Amino acid sequence: MNDSTDIIVSLISRIREKSNRFITRELSSRGLDGLKPIHGDLLLALFRHDRPTMKELAHIVDRKKSTVTTLVTKLILLGYVRREKDDEDFRIFRISLTPKGLALKSDLMEISRTLLAKVYKDMPKADQKAVVKGLNRINDGW
Repeated sequence: MNDSTDIIVSLISRIREKSNRFITRELSSRGLDGLKPIHGDLLLALFRHDRPTMKELAHIVDRKKSTVTTLVTKLILLGYVRREKDDEDFRIFRISLTPKGLALKSDLMEISRTLLAKVYKDMPKADQKAVVKGLNRINDGW
């Protein structure tokens, strides 16, 4: 293990840590102290998907359902989302944004744009696509 490609997991971990610190600072600077970076994943998914079930939301964000349930419960307590019974099957709950949650969209999209600009800096578009393609292949291999 002396190849420069051997550090990929460590490098991904370091990038994730730096990204989380950046997101946490940005959330705090906007007065959104109750939110954590992982909540952003759920909220961004809810901006794009209308009333998913807990199972669908877990699939979208690629997390265990139990993890998503815990995170959604926190977002409910903060007033950003609500859990409602499905109109046709009362065993199923659907998750939707409250007006307070919808109001987060501009802040979260701005944080996301700023983060991506920081991540990619002066990297050519072709290199950006290659990085994402490679990481998707790694992720899909699990």
